[in-house]
Amino acid sequence: MEERYIYLCEDSFEGIMSGVWRAYEDRHGHEKNEIRIREPGFNQELFCRYIPVETDFDHAVKVARTVQRDISRQAYEFIQKAAISCFPEKADAVYRFIIYGLHVGKQILDCLTLPFMQTLYEIERNVNNEIYHWKEFLRFQELANGTLFGKINPKGAVLPYLADHFADRYSGEDWLIADTVHQTVLIHRGERGCLYASMEEVDFDELTLQYSAEEKDMQQLWKLFVDTIAIKERRNTDLQRQMLPLWFRKYMKEYQDE
Repeated sequence: MEERYIYLCEDSFEGIMSGVWRAYEDRHGHEKNEIRIREPGFNQELFCRYIPVETDFDHAVKVARTVQRDISRQAYEFIQKAAISCFPEKADAVYRFIIYGLHVGKQILDCLTLPFMQTLYEIERNVNNEIYHWKEFLRFQELANGTLFGKINPKGAVLPYLADHFADRYSGEDWLIADTVHQTVLIHRGERGCLYASMEEVDFDELTLQYSAEEKDMQQLWKLFVDTIAIKERRNTDLQRQMLPLWFRKYMKEYQDE
């Protein structure tokens, strides 16, 4: 049986692009290659050589430029969005997309019958839904220094896709959104736009993460309002979960006692 080559990359867009670069450079033949997200404790298969790939930003940039130049800008944005998802099959699907796209060009986005395209479109739909939900469900809380602070726990690394929406909605405000899963933050300072950074780069002590007196009062009033209007005899938890899935309730004050 012919040996297969499994490239294990970091779970990030740059990591996947680095895996694509390495797979091309080794020249084993694309049909023998597979790119996977590196996960601890995975089960190894027979007749497979596992090759760890270190994330190299120079290689990632070269692959990204090639996709934009030889396929299309739209194709690049398509795989970029797929890469932020929580689905492990995204890595090899992106690899197959690039291989095929370099042969057919921008028409790759219309090849809906190809298995990897079906996978990528399903992933994109999932990511778009999550972005939409966080735009609707994110709650801001006012800190003592006037900054609006919100927390999310997304499955995919969707935080950058929230920037334009909230920068437009709160254009004159200082606000910060923290992604507690991927350890990243989105910071907006008045009219100066947004900054996307790692939590390690942010001085949270400077932000004074304490609620303002008005915010504390509002939280109590809101919880009292929710409890007051509820009719226990007509409570429909299945419908509630359909309209507001449990995943999005972690930082909602009215659900934190459940």
